[in-house]
Amino acid sequence: MRRDYYAVLGIAATAGPREVRRAYQRLARQYSPDVNFWDERARELFEEIAEAFRVLADPAARQMYDRYGSVARADEALGEGRRGDDAHAVVELTFAEVVRGTRVRPDVQRFSPCAECGATGAREGGRCAACLGRGVRRVVEPVGVTVPAGVDSGVQIRVAGEGNAGPFGGPRGDLIVSTRVGEHPFFQRKGDSVHCDVPISVWEALLGARIRVPTPSGEAVLVVPPGTTGGQVFRLRGQGLPKLTGESTGDLYVTVRLEVPTGLDARTHELVRQIERLMPIETRTALERYRGGAQ
Repeated sequence: MRRDYYAVLGIAATAGPREVRRAYQRLARQYSPDVNFWDERARELFEEIAEAFRVLADPAARQMYDRYGSVARADEALGEGRRGDDAHAVVELTFAEVVRGTRVRPDVQRFSPCAECGATGAREGGRCAACLGRGVRRVVEPVGVTVPAGVDSGVQIRVAGEGNAGPFGGPRGDLIVSTRVGEHPFFQRKGDSVHCDVPISVWEALLGARIRVPTPSGEAVLVVPPGTTGGQVFRLRGQGLPKLTGESTGDLYVTVRLEVPTGLDARTHELVRQIERLMPIETRTALERYRGGAQ
């Protein structure tokens, strides 16, 4: 099956004559038989490129191609032009929008049917000046896009039928929306897992505690066992971000950070001294034999 001529040259259906010519010159140099002597595939591509340029560089031939395509005959056509190219847009999302999913309306630059000529390309017996005879005009329009929960930066969402309108009333291509997710001041994302740091007091580390911690979708209770050390990581299953498949949810990893009190007054200072005498750090006695250098 013969490829679309615009795809062969790597240009949009609304490309001007200069862009058509430049694309042909670039590709012709790359696939010229004079350079690729023994490459049969390069020769075939060169012939395809030359044919695409022959049609698209001729205004009359291009108009017929846009209206009927390269295979269908004019007397068999239904009058509908070729399909439009895909359009592209970028949406900025907050962390909260990623958690629950959202619906956005980005402004999309795309080609839409020319209202002046009814997408025919002609007006009052001649060429439509508003669209230069192409039947479409470049506009900026808001388009509704449903963003599923769990998307990350770089995810592409395809919205069928919301791209560029094809010339002469041709159907629209698709809209490709790329997502860009902002950072959160508390949560750090790693795939569908989420990480955060939570401070705990010395007393909570010694005695254990039940601490309410925020999660992407609300809050949960973190059970801190007695004797917890600073830097220890706890895993809360199912408290991360939804997976794009919608089948499950990632986990939340909480790193506890030990907060040492400062600014002790005389009374609390003495109490700490008493605790120190009652609970000496016995494990440090093992360091005694290394004093004076490694042995």
